[in-house]
Amino acid sequence: MHPVRRVFLTTATMTVGLTVGLTVGLTVSLAAAMTLPVATPASAAVVDAYPYRADTTNSADAWGFTKRQCVSFVAWREAKAGRPMNNVTQRWGSALTWDDAAARLGYPISTRPVVGAIAQWNANEGSAWWANGSKVANGRITAGPAGHVAWVRSVNPDGSVVVEQYNMGGNRAYSVMRVKAPRYVYYKVR
Repeated sequence: MHPVRRVFLTTATMTVGLTVGLTVGLTVSLAAAMTLPVATPASAAVVDAYPYRADTTNSADAWGFTKRQCVSFVAWREAKAGRPMNNVTQRWGSALTWDDAAARLGYPISTRPVVGAIAQWNANEGSAWWANGSKVANGRITAGPAGHVAWVRSVNPDGSVVVEQYNMGGNRAYSVMRVKAPRYVYYKVR
């Protein structure tokens, strides 16, 4: 695997039927051999503006999450959208518990995505992935044991979404990809 570059495009070659487990347990399964981006930018203008992108301390961010993890990135995106989260007072926890936390806090959870919602995967849960700009799902991602969350940037007519995320694959880096998450948390969005 090549390191993520400023254009946020990482490639890997995989063979038929091979399941590749990436660091932190994210798994990508493909039906056919191909070279594909682990994270496909939705446009060339995608920029990582996350304030902790260079941090190496593994300390808590302003919202009570570990920096450069998916939960911290989503909390930052929510704060930037005027919907701040607080892990200390709201007890969101790891990504795998965000659906439970949302329900406890009274926020809707749906299988219908909207821009600004939080895409959420429980531990070891998988979903469809559109690799290399494909018009149909041609791969599958599976969250690791801590689950995964991402911020919904746009919604496609087929119900798939373009998400922004951190630490997909355990590399503590920013990426953008097209997926269809198992569920979406409507944290202060309609």
